[in-house]
Amino acid sequence: MINKPDMSLLQKELPDIQIVEEIDSGAFKVVYKALIKGRQEALKLVQIPVDPNDEGIKEENQKRIFREIAILGKCESPYIVKLGSIRPKELSVDGQDYVVYSEELVEGESLRQLLKSGYKPTFNELRNMANVFLSVVKELASRKVIHRDIKPDNIIRTDTKDRPFVLLDFGIAFQIGGSNLTRDTHHVPGTLYYIAPEMLDTGFRQSLDYRADLYTVGLTLYEYASGVNPYAKRDEAQFSTLYRIKTQNPEPLLNLCPDLPVEFCILVDNLMKKLPALRPANIDMLIKKLEGIR
Repeated sequence: MINKPDMSLLQKELPDIQIVEEIDSGAFKVVYKALIKGRQEALKLVQIPVDPNDEGIKEENQKRIFREIAILGKCESPYIVKLGSIRPKELSVDGQDYVVYSEELVEGESLRQLLKSGYKPTFNELRNMANVFLSVVKELASRKVIHRDIKPDNIIRTDTKDRPFVLLDFGIAFQIGGSNLTRDTHHVPGTLYYIAPEMLDTGFRQSLDYRADLYTVGLTLYEYASGVNPYAKRDEAQFSTLYRIKTQNPEPLLNLCPDLPVEFCILVDNLMKKLPALRPANIDMLIKKLEGIR
């Protein structure tokens, strides 16, 4: 976080919460493990960026934070992180404004941590993961929500049978038909290597749908299976990366993982098609097809 508060000052503002330790941090967000009424939860502190020359920036960012929380409150899938006991509220620490709230503390390792360790998932785990996140995309689509940031960093593997994977971080989720919170229409939200190709089109918000999430599910499966993100190239100019995302097809997954079933590799490759219209879009059919792959 750019303006991370001193933990002792933050603790004074939250006397009923015991902050244990910091567990994650981003540009405008920090996450702590905290004890709330004797229960461990993830305490999230989100900085509200401001611009002295533009009063509307603060309101825009406040609305984005509360939209994320509202979306989480509506979701019922066990594979989506749940809100915790602390409802969102604004607070100021040392002159900086934040929104604080809590989510459940999901125990486990992120797929990013597993990838860094050199972990190699089995086909059964990959198929299970595909089923999980196809069902997640189906629920989000039914609520006209696009996550837009499905990636290994935002997925926790829990090692529990009934809830093996959990999706986190709805910070840039998009509500179809909702009010546009981004005044800069040229800004493309998301993480560079995980941006769906159609999000690079002019006016992409007008036609964006759940197939963008199907793309990132496919890309995440591809990377988790092979250990390779096809668009991550060290020291490459951002323009060149974006051009490859838009135009260059990844190497077929089967070439990198010849031990996986051919049908599964083809399914993953198809989810990563450049044009949304070429991706398989019937999620129920995809799940049924997965069940038949051995």
